[in-house]
Amino acid sequence: MKKIILLLFVPLSVFSQATDNKIFWNSNFHFESNSINRNIISNLLDDNIITNQMIDDWLNSSTSEYNIIHSEILNSLDYKFFVKKMHFGISISDNNILNTKFTDDLIKLAFKGNYFYQDQKLDFGGSNFRASRFQQYKFIFGKKFNNYIISSGISYLSGNHHLSYIINEGTLFTAPYGSHLDILYNMNAFVTDTSDFTLFANNGNGFAFDFSAEFKIQKSNILFSISDLGFINWNKSSVILDTDSTFNFSGILINDIFNFNDSILENTFNTDLPNTKKNTFKSYIPATVNLTINSISKYKYFKNYSFGIIAKWYPYIDDTPLSFLKIKQGFKQSNFKNLYFINSIIKTKYYDLIPKLSYGGYSQDTNLGLALAKGKKNKLILGTYNLLDLINNNDANSLSIYINLTKHF
Repeated sequence: MKKIILLLFVPLSVFSQATDNKIFWNSNFHFESNSINRNIISNLLDDNIITNQMIDDWLNSSTSEYNIIHSEILNSLDYKFFVKKMHFGISISDNNILNTKFTDDLIKLAFKGNYFYQDQKLDFGGSNFRASRFQQYKFIFGKKFNNYIISSGISYLSGNHHLSYIINEGTLFTAPYGSHLDILYNMNAFVTDTSDFTLFANNGNGFAFDFSAEFKIQKSNILFSISDLGFINWNKSSVILDTDSTFNFSGILINDIFNFNDSILENTFNTDLPNTKKNTFKSYIPATVNLTINSISKYKYFKNYSFGIIAKWYPYIDDTPLSFLKIKQGFKQSNFKNLYFINSIIKTKYYDLIPKLSYGGYSQDTNLGLALAKGKKNKLILGTYNLLDLINNNDANSLSIYINLTKHF
């Protein structure tokens, strides 16, 4: 009993020695895509008709093999305090993540149907859709040494909802005049408990880990970090679908229209239906690997600059044991190409300008970005990774916007 009481007083003794305390609220919205056509968006918002020519122009202007959309909405309350050369942190956050990748042929099928693609094979293999919502409770510990700082963190994840569709293979062939259809598909789907759609439902539990190391070499700081490397195990009420089928449809022969019943349909659609079952499954959250070098220069308007590389690790499903193959799989299936970047901060009287040149990311191309930052203690940042596309005409496809608000108490 004495040991338990002693352990309860240890956190209080640490708090009492704290020399600096920080409490702040952080809100972050991030949307990025390489497949958003502004002309089609404006017509959708204005309730105008989307013509086939608009869709063809959209598809013809695409330069990527896949169309990617990624969005995150994060709100967190953070508390950080320092004790001598150590720092501690507690963070509570609500996370909403959407990540999808799809082919041009899937856009054709969704917007125009298969009538215009007779005697053609539409390929939608490699497409996927993932959406997750969860809360994260994180504890952080770090220590400062002579010229470097080491930090680590561990998080408990309370999973609300998850939905994912992974199309490994998928083709549709429409014969001339629609005389028959040939469909081939290999798909996995995972859906959490469909009977509980409350906002903060607890349908799963998991853990995540963080690690960072910051070194100071002369006038430069080198930061290496791995954040949010984690997973969620969803409960046994989840729905799992696994199917690998070939389907041929040649129409329905009706000898007597007045004797039409369900058995005719059952005999016609003689194919293997998707197998569904209720069971637990594991999903991952997006992990970020970051290597950044911050330095200073002698130029007046570019007194400091940063450059580095960012990678994402986000496997589709838990189908490979822990190995180098699984590590490679996670980077490949993140829908994110390694991002190489360089940026700087230009300080003005009223706000800061943050120009950024990058290659890779979700747009998987070379981009010029720009952000505006206002405030110091309480800061608002509004930016884009695709400045040229943002100011370009309606034919531009890439679009990104991020908003970050930090409020200190």
